[in-house]
Amino acid sequence: MQQTSKPSLIDIRHDGHIHTFLCNHAIGNMEDYVQAAIQKGLARMSFLEHLESGIVYFKRNWLEDSHFAEYFREGERLKKAYQGQIAIELGAETGYNPDAVQGLRAKLNQYPFERLGLSCHYYWHGSQHWNLLSLHQDSLDYFVRLGPDKVLADYLKHLTRAVGELDCTVLCHLDAGLRHLPGLRFQDSHREQVLHLLEAAKARGMKLEINTSGFDRRGYPYPAEWIVREALKMGIPLTAGSDAHSPQEVGRHFAQLPSWLAALQA
Repeated sequence: MQQTSKPSLIDIRHDGHIHTFLCNHAIGNMEDYVQAAIQKGLARMSFLEHLESGIVYFKRNWLEDSHFAEYFREGERLKKAYQGQIAIELGAETGYNPDAVQGLRAKLNQYPFERLGLSCHYYWHGSQHWNLLSLHQDSLDYFVRLGPDKVLADYLKHLTRAVGELDCTVLCHLDAGLRHLPGLRFQDSHREQVLHLLEAAKARGMKLEINTSGFDRRGYPYPAEWIVREALKMGIPLTAGSDAHSPQEVGRHFAQLPSWLAALQA
């Protein structure tokens, strides 16, 4: 009797999370990334440029309206220019701000996004937002003073609220909050929050992103193994994203994903 092969848990020919110079903290134009994806043998790529609303921060790390206008003009040109070589999607990584939900919805309705990732990069305290994913020592010191356990709990609470309030399709780098804070540990209460978050994402039909930037930062992708195991138990589909901020990072470490996922099920 002929055996059928087990279906793959993830499509490593699709990079679903790519940024460009337009976000103001990446390098390379859109065509540079398209050519890099083709060279890597990808069949599909999704630009997922940063979209925020109401953020008070010293530096722009997202696209404004003028940048999105350029994004769609160039994106549509590239779709035509590379038709038959690679499929190109124009999406957004939506950063959740609980105080600007209407503004976020307005922006999501304003543009013809083909893929919507969900994340939460900023935390309001005092009179400004603080970057939860920052390497800056002043930010890390500030979060230590606030209490990392509380900040992490708020981060997971905000992501769970965002799942219900915004129509996104992919949950991005779930455990990236405070990722540069030394010695950070998930408490039992945080783990309960993660399970609740995954249940909410499952109910909304969302995919869980396996973000391979984690291989460079900590030796394994985002989110952590135990989170991916729980997602698989729930039947949440997985999608690969490099979180590329330079053309050479497109599809990074994708070849490692099948064996990494297989080991989780062993």
